[in-house]
Amino acid sequence: MLPLILKHLLTITSGAEARLTRAPRLVATCLAAASLALATTSADAQSVVPVGSPGLTADYYRGYFYDTLSFFTTHAPVIRNRVVEQLNFAEAETDNFGVGSLATYYRAGNPDEFSARFQGQLYITTAGQYTFYLGSDDAAYLWLDNNSQPLAVNKGDSFPFREVSGTCVLAPGLHRIRVDYGEHGGSQGLVVKYSAANMPKQLLPNGVLYSQSGTLIHPTLTRFEATADKQQVNLEWETDTEESCAGFVVQKSTDGLVFSDLVRQPGAAAAGPHRYAAIDRQPANGWNYYRVQQLRSDRPPIYSLIKMAEIKPVPFEFSIYPVPNNGMFSLNIQPSNIGTAYLEIIDMSGRPVFHQYIKLADGATQHIEPHLNTTGLYMLQLTTSAGKFTKRIALGI
Repeated sequence: MLPLILKHLLTITSGAEARLTRAPRLVATCLAAASLALATTSADAQSVVPVGSPGLTADYYRGYFYDTLSFFTTHAPVIRNRVVEQLNFAEAETDNFGVGSLATYYRAGNPDEFSARFQGQLYITTAGQYTFYLGSDDAAYLWLDNNSQPLAVNKGDSFPFREVSGTCVLAPGLHRIRVDYGEHGGSQGLVVKYSAANMPKQLLPNGVLYSQSGTLIHPTLTRFEATADKQQVNLEWETDTEESCAGFVVQKSTDGLVFSDLVRQPGAAAAGPHRYAAIDRQPANGWNYYRVQQLRSDRPPIYSLIKMAEIKPVPFEFSIYPVPNNGMFSLNIQPSNIGTAYLEIIDMSGRPVFHQYIKLADGATQHIEPHLNTTGLYMLQLTTSAGKFTKRIALGI
């Protein structure tokens, strides 16, 4: 719009004298329009915050590329800029890529003879060494940043679905990612995973993939950590922006596959950065897996990468104090993440004289007031998820 306005200004100022009598009004009108255009452009530049769309963009081509990478520049894609949220096309003999009539069908429902290029950006939250796993049938190439050599390659078309890997050191931030793929005959599939320290092998989640490759991106999730602290796990995450964010759900798992909700938190629903924290007070012994689910008002949820933390078993033990006491005492139990316990006090004839449920999840010292009329020796029995435990105690002496 602005070049057109300037063209009109030049026409006015170079016209005959008779036209100049009308020029002041026209010039004023054009200058006002130019001023409005500049103001609008400036306002748009300040109010629009580019946010990456989750996933990668996919271009699909007719024909197999036969490990000739120039295929993708010398041929025009039939399907352009389709967004795919994960590279998780499990091996199949159905149209799991959704290419439809673009492919050749030697057998009904089983597409062959097509190629694809997936690209965008991958956000790395923590610096370190990462291993990428490229599984495919048929050929596939995985590229990171602007490296001249692919990180992982599955060449050829005479093998079933197979997985290869490549390792590299990555700094925090955005990294260009590209996967070139082709299907020649038989079944087809493409699956890309990665792993790192405290990060199990997993699919690249949609929460760290951004379909734009050349625009400024404000990542949704910039940090996520799961740290074991004695018998609990501290969880922390940070965001750079929260476009259409309706809240967060921290999810946990004991196998890294099936997750359940641990805690929900509202989001800030505004530009960041923002920091969040949660605690798993009852993790299982061994490895625990965690991820953050961002709930969105404009689309299905977005998922973080999966982090893991190890809880090492602690022998169960409990002690009472003070000794001696006046019939009331405090109970210290370790470990403190075994949930609810059933406490019984039994006299020396075997008769229960007091019982109480106590919660151990917060690790706090338990104060017990049985108010027994008789002092002497008793048996204290605790029934927990870790088993049943007894100890002889003296009350009132």
